[in-house]
Amino acid sequence: MYEYRCTECGHLYEQLRRMSEADRHLVCPRCASQHVERRVSACAVGSSSSGGKGGGCIPTGRFT
Repeated sequence: MYEYRCTECGHLYEQLRRMSEADRHLVCPRCASQHVERRVSACAVGSSSSGGKGGGCIPTGRFT
């Protein structure tokens, strides 16, 4: 899932895309502009490890 922002109309939207196609043929669904930028979503930030600890949107620690 990637988050995109149209630089023409400011529309924010998400699309499910393959990593190899994340930046290909981007068109704003609102105004049809091709001036679209991929944004870093909250889920994309974190560990890049493939292990079972951390790196996702769900906190792994306890709440206090």
